[in-house]
This record gives sequence, C-alpha cells and structure tokens, in this order.
Amino acid sequence: MLPAMSGPGLFAVVVIGLLAGVLARALLGGRRSMFACMGLGLAGALAGSTVANLLDLDVNSLAALAVTTVAGATALLAIGGLTPKR
Repeated sequence: MLPAMSGPGLFAVVVIGLLAGVLARALLGGRRSMFACMGLGLAGALAGSTVANLLDLDVNSLAALAVTTVAGATALLAIGGLTPKR
C-alpha cells in the first residue's frame, strides 16, 4: 500500500526515484540497462518512502526524501544483483 501523498510529493518521489536508479547503478555497477535501473529506482523510491512512512519517519523534506529513495533504489538493485544470470 502506498502512503498518502500529495501530488507534488508523489511527483518528487517519481523524479528522485528515476535519478536514484541512475545513482544506484553508478554506486553498484553492473550490466543492467539504464532503463532497468531507472525502473528499479522508481520501485525502490516508492518502497523506501512506504517503509519510511510505516516507521513514522519524517520524509517531508527534500533531503530526507532523496536519502530514502536512494537507499530504497540501492537496496532493490543489490537484491536484483543476487539473482542468477541466465
């Protein structure tokens, strides 16, 4: 379940999530495409903000939101890196 966010808050999560995917790809490396990393970044941003809201963390500031989304994106890319290669 997604947290209740205002329109600008959700837009910020989406934009920061896409950028977080690119940043997480740079941090972790790997052979994923940029679009795959951006998709995982978006999913990680939504997951990170949901977890932060469930833990009652204040993510209303842009800096806190950026840290949360980068952490979520990096976690998803790291978990994705554990999957076996074809």
